[in-house]
Amino acid sequence: DTKKGLEWYQCPIERKLLLQLMKKNNWIPLLHNIGQLGFWMATASFALWTFHNLSWPWIIGAVYFHCFFLNFGGGANGHELSHKTMFKTQALNEFFIRINGILFGFGGNYINFRRSHVKHHQFTVHNDLDMEVILPLKLRWYNWIFGLTINIQGMYISIFRYFRYAFARRREVILKSVWEQINFPETQPEALKKLVNWARFIIISHLALAVVFIATGNWILVMIITFGPFTAGWFGLITTMPQHIGMKPDIADWRQNTRTYIAGPIVRFFYWNMNYHVEHHMYPAVPYYNLPKLRKAIEDDLPITTRGLITTWREVFKILKRQKQDPEYYAELVYPSEPLRNS
Repeated sequence: DTKKGLEWYQCPIERKLLLQLMKKNNWIPLLHNIGQLGFWMATASFALWTFHNLSWPWIIGAVYFHCFFLNFGGGANGHELSHKTMFKTQALNEFFIRINGILFGFGGNYINFRRSHVKHHQFTVHNDLDMEVILPLKLRWYNWIFGLTINIQGMYISIFRYFRYAFARRREVILKSVWEQINFPETQPEALKKLVNWARFIIISHLALAVVFIATGNWILVMIITFGPFTAGWFGLITTMPQHIGMKPDIADWRQNTRTYIAGPIVRFFYWNMNYHVEHHMYPAVPYYNLPKLRKAIEDDLPITTRGLITTWREVFKILKRQKQDPEYYAELVYPSEPLRNS
């Protein structure tokens, strides 16, 4: 019964240990959120200072630097908060997800993402069941151009979607895609009301901020805050794309449809440990700060993984190159005990 989910394979783990790993904490994520928000505030403040004191090459460089780190970590932060597993105290979780939602503005929508992402976990990369990530994923040349500069295409799609959510009258216009209609069924009108209200709040708040910024001579803040989520997103692309690209669809085994890679402390900090993506999918109730421990507990039953983004992307490019000749080719997995090839 697809309504209840699929029969997924899970690596065995001692129940007592799993319960320990599932325990949530307040201080670890609180310090992490404050640290990341503080870093973003510092980079945004520096960009504003350059706007008033230095030449345009400095201004462009400072804005780019801020947007680079905003898009590196902000999406992963919102993702973790959407799972409601970050904080022991749910009020903190809901507070910070709204802060993240305001900062990302038109670049994301946590109401929509939460409902979509539940099904992504339930039916990971199964065709017609998971429309959040559809395999095979392909990288086009313009993805890199948009990532390195301003994602004009993504900006247009996202802002247009927000206005559709906020001001369209009929349900079939608000929820234009099949995936949106699945995530917001007619039997749950309160969910659609939340989506509409959040879209209106973001539009009004960002328009108000734009008026204030322009009136006070700080119009560069419109670029930093409202359009920042669409600028310099290339490292966010590099860190997130390996999650499922080149992996096998339509199989109820996260080891084969999802990828983990080992990353350094800076990537893990800004990416909220989401490089441990197989582990996250397999046991989503485990908070992000315990994923390294979870991997250690089950690693004998997990594929041997790559270390570092360079090695990971070498593997990804090899798979994509091979898939051009053989569309049925997927990542070849090797386990600690024995090799495994795609069947």
